[in-house]
Amino acid sequence: MNNNLYVTKRTGEREIIDLEKIHKVIEWAAKGLNNVSVSQVEIKAHIQFYDGIKTADIHETLIRSAADLISTDCPDYQYLAARLAIFHLRKKAYGCFEPPKLYDHIKTMVAKGKYDEHLLEDYSEAEFAEMNEYLDHWRDMNFSYAAVKQLEGKYLVQNRVTGEIYESAQFLYILVAACLFANYEKDTRMDYIKRFYDATSKFKISLPTPIMAGVRTPTRQFSSCVLIEAGDSLDSINATSSAIVKYVSQRAGIGVNAGRIRALGSPIRGGEAFHTGCIPFYKHFQTAVKSCSQGGVRGGAATLFYPLWHLEIESLLVLKNNRGVEENRVRHLDYGVQFNKLMYTRLIKDQHITLFSPSDTPGLYDAFFADQ
Repeated sequence: MNNNLYVTKRTGEREIIDLEKIHKVIEWAAKGLNNVSVSQVEIKAHIQFYDGIKTADIHETLIRSAADLISTDCPDYQYLAARLAIFHLRKKAYGCFEPPKLYDHIKTMVAKGKYDEHLLEDYSEAEFAEMNEYLDHWRDMNFSYAAVKQLEGKYLVQNRVTGEIYESAQFLYILVAACLFANYEKDTRMDYIKRFYDATSKFKISLPTPIMAGVRTPTRQFSSCVLIEAGDSLDSINATSSAIVKYVSQRAGIGVNAGRIRALGSPIRGGEAFHTGCIPFYKHFQTAVKSCSQGGVRGGAATLFYPLWHLEIESLLVLKNNRGVEENRVRHLDYGVQFNKLMYTRLIKDQHITLFSPSDTPGLYDAFFADQ
């Protein structure tokens, strides 16, 4: 009777599971770590093996088995799981553990439309060869398991529909540096790139999500936050909404200055109609924010600002309150209330603050910010 388990390789071929090969990979991942047991990971994983299992599923089973052993008593399992995850990630991205040379990788990725073609225009092959010397792919092994999962989920260039991954972390760090310093003087920019790469890859600088996910791609998104000024007209409000959709889709966080929008009941076109107030337009902005994900990385987010003296202030201050009905709440935006020195002084002295609709007091909004 044959009790051997067979594995299905990426090519579709079947062969007997090589337990010695698996043992060597786990031993490699455990090297230098404290209080981790290779045999415990193997036993936990082996229970989950089955005949015909795919090689990719074996990798994922090993990773899960190590991750399940993470505890306060044995924290180093987080690094064992992380190293196994990095091994698996590189096999998926490159077909082998060893990453390619930087220049070859960039050429392949530009041809696939995954990297910004400007990279090949801004730098020479010799400069990429020098950057390749800066790279230390072993720094991948300093990630915790949670950090590797964050990288896979949010930051690495990938096809989010198929799950195909195209790069590993050190390429991310060096290419963010290359893109950020592309316009610097040629005799100094390589030094900037090296120092920036070292600072980010050693976790001395933490980069925001839009930079990590968007810079080096054809999106060319360098802004983590975009501030938009909404005027008191339908054209401006629609332009604000359009800008929100555009920049949310490019992974930026949004700030909207909506304090110029006139208050409920204010006259429109000399009294031909009366205004519906701020809330319907805030809802319009909220819909724009939530209509796109940030490049599949996360949902859009925006903070909306209005002045303390706005005629609708009492309705606006409670927009996130759990009480109330949908008609008078806009709960999925964040809010900031604008003060100036005069308003602050009156507030702490418990004096009166007069409320206005911006449309009734032309120039007040600019004067409000003129003397801080």
